Amino acid sequence: MESPLSETPADEDTAAPQNGATEAQEAESEGNAPEFTTVAVPEIVVRWNQELAPTLRDGIVEHGSLDRAELLDELPALWATVDAALARVGPGTLVTESVRHDSYEGWQVAALPRYDLDGGIEPRDRRDGAPQPRDRRALVQALVDAVAERPCLDLRDALNMLDVFAGIFPSGLDAICRRLLGHDLRHGLAAGMAPLHDALERRAAGCVSATCYRETAVGSRKAKGDPATDNEDAAGALRGPSGTVRCAVFDGVTGDGDGSGGKASRAALEQATRRWLMDEDLPPGELVAELDAAVGRATEGSAAAVLATVRPDGTASVVSVGDAEAWLVRPLRTSQRGDEPHRPVQGTEPPYAAWKLTPAHTGYAELLRVNPDAEGEGSSLVNFLGGGPGRWTHSTIALAPGDLLLLASDGATQPERERWFGAVLAELAAKLDASGRPPAPALAAALVQRAEALGGWDNATALVCAIGEAKDV
Repeated sequence: MESPLSETPADEDTAAPQNGATEAQEAESEGNAPEFTTVAVPEIVVRWNQELAPTLRDGIVEHGSLDRAELLDELPALWATVDAALARVGPGTLVTESVRHDSYEGWQVAALPRYDLDGGIEPRDRRDGAPQPRDRRALVQALVDAVAERPCLDLRDALNMLDVFAGIFPSGLDAICRRLLGHDLRHGLAAGMAPLHDALERRAAGCVSATCYRETAVGSRKAKGDPATDNEDAAGALRGPSGTVRCAVFDGVTGDGDGSGGKASRAALEQATRRWLMDEDLPPGELVAELDAAVGRATEGSAAAVLATVRPDGTASVVSVGDAEAWLVRPLRTSQRGDEPHRPVQGTEPPYAAWKLTPAHTGYAELLRVNPDAEGEGSSLVNFLGGGPGRWTHSTIALAPGDLLLLASDGATQPERERWFGAVLAELAAKLDASGRPPAPALAAALVQRAEALGGWDNATALVCAIGEAKDV
């Protein structure tokens, strides 16, 4: 019996197709297209019925069709466009280059149907418009590709950059991408992403108050039996006469066991407190330089730092140097119609979302800027207080009542089995809230306890600011 796609009988030696392929290659090299090959694969040419807009990265980087800072505000329109494309062409039809944007026409989604070996379009169940994993990965890579300094290589590269460059990328992009990858989107992207966009856009209607709670621990494997030097973290907060709350966490860099890291963090906190007592704010660069000079006068040690200023108008500024981190944890709400108030999310929807506010100033981060295959140097700081801080990061965020603003040393944000720390924060906040305990102090305590449960490898300090509505005096 002859095989329909083979020039040899089906029971003959399989070396024959290889020889046939070689002959076909020789014929093609001589300029003659082969009339017959062992495997027939159709040549498929895709022609679009309209001109394609630039890819999202090209639109932003080369054409300025969209400002990076405005990307998140424009995403709800993208989700609706993707839903329409998947409903028409079927799920599993997106690639990174499918996401396109033009400053005049807006979003465009170039979905690619799947083709079979006969050149026909594979049938798709268009009744199920939920994006498949292929679609989700393509969307995440397209979004990261659009805001990164270099092109995004793959999903792993995208997730690494989201973690390392948070605070440089648009605030909340990490939460959006994680929701794209892991959330139930059976009702489409527009419906599935709406609660998170509602949270990202939420602002305080009036003045806010901030109350800070701090927990710290040495870590059992970090302890050397000297209480004076075992904990190299320092943290504090102060409310000024204007109602502005200023807080900070400093993480001393371990030296030769001489306590220089602890001296550095305490010197930075003392200088910050002196500045806070004046109830005035320096520009971020001057503040970092002042703290750096204070550390240099006190010790040869160094420290990472994250500082926040929470103002009564509901805005907060965050400054970071090194690998100390800031996160925002915010309740999700269901969308209501008309003038009905927002209500807490019910059912399987997680009641909290979290996103990172600060990047990492480490050797790994510097390598990742230019090389998607960067490895190692994970905890090697390239910017810190006590030796000329070099690069620092500043951002301004909008707060709302119910928010939890977390400042933490890296010991309190230790990864857990490659699980995203934002998901850990959201889950902890939900459990603590459901238990009836006050979320802010309970979250600070839970993070320190978690650090010890994961091995107690480092000092762990968590400072959580609970944001509420300001009460009239």
